[in-house]
Amino acid sequence: MHAIEFEADLQDGVIAIPEAYKSLHNQHVRVVILLEDHRGEPGLRALSDHSATLVDEWRDPAEDEVWK
Repeated sequence: MHAIEFEADLQDGVIAIPEAYKSLHNQHVRVVILLEDHRGEPGLRALSDHSATLVDEWRDPAEDEVWK
């Protein structure tokens, strides 16, 4: 897996992929959205705080050993 990071603005629920990455078309990707500040939206905070525990692939105790 490779990681590519860029900043973008959400417009009507759509993120525009920068021209530098347009060659990556027609591929399945995993998207992570990081918000600078979402204190005013408790629903977003709750999702952010708990959603990782709902993804089975992310619950591998062997991977957690690396961070101890």
